[in-house]
Amino acid sequence: MLDDKPAGEEATTRRDALDVARLGLTLGAGDGAVPLLADVTLRVGRGETVGLVGESGSGKSLTARAALGMVPRGARATGRVTVSGVDVLAAGRRALRDLRRTRASMVFQDPRASINPVRRVGDYLTEGLRARGTPAGAAAERARELLGQVGIADPAGAMRRFPHQFSGGMLQRVMIAGALSTEPELLLADEPTTALDVTTQAEVVALLKEMQRARGTGMLFVTHDLDLAAAICDRVYVMYAGRIVEEAPGRALFTAPAHPYTRALLEASPSAHGDRVAIKAVAGRPRALAESPSGCSFRDRCPLADDRCAEAVPAHRTHRASAVACLRPELVSP
Repeated sequence: MLDDKPAGEEATTRRDALDVARLGLTLGAGDGAVPLLADVTLRVGRGETVGLVGESGSGKSLTARAALGMVPRGARATGRVTVSGVDVLAAGRRALRDLRRTRASMVFQDPRASINPVRRVGDYLTEGLRARGTPAGAAAERARELLGQVGIADPAGAMRRFPHQFSGGMLQRVMIAGALSTEPELLLADEPTTALDVTTQAEVVALLKEMQRARGTGMLFVTHDLDLAAAICDRVYVMYAGRIVEEAPGRALFTAPAHPYTRALLEASPSAHGDRVAIKAVAGRPRALAESPSGCSFRDRCPLADDRCAEAVPAHRTHRASAVACLRPELVSP
């Protein structure tokens, strides 16, 4: 859990679809530098589904995008990000382009903001295939096959349509087909169901899992939906103010949270399971890393905080099934 591997362990790194070690991200330089991420460590094994949860602004999307080398312009990254053996932070433009075409793909939250509205769907789906040297005819046939696999009726007709001619759920299916067209080893799903109705959400998640199992793809699933993360993820990382504060197996995290923030998120989330309980809002407001208090970033919102919590950022420690950055996890889940 949250254990860094020495840089020379190439064989170990290759077993993971994604290996992030002590990732830091800072915007600007000197006295005006703004920290965005700090010491983020996580991994996604091949064929594994890993959740990344937390409030808006916690750094989830930044972390996912860093796996593809998509960091904000002017940002300085430290640490290590490895995707299937490729050192992302050290890679040049050509290497990153090849990585995105062959080894890693991303499904974004809003498909309408992620696909060119004036290009036909067929052009979108075949572009990556043709860039890899696939002949135009074979690329078109593969695109039609993918559209059929993701549940698009009349794939041949869909190839000629524009994005605005699809509903949100159908367009997200097109995005998934595009992401899977290169048979990636890593799939980054950044809130892929947020803008969809409940029925369509379930269909899209089932589709992602089915495609992932068929190809042995590792998936990092970024979401606000804790119930969903518990249901589909093998492991879950909880992020707050640009740091990972807890990691645990999916079910264990939600039955016995070890960090006060994780527990607060669960108490603030409606659930379709178990007894009816009151929903409690998380006290205070979310913090960015740059405006976090000293020591534990969550201490100004935490009912268990004391003077020790202000002294230093808590190191991760093992408590039951979790690796947690908290001084007293036994008070969270006795």
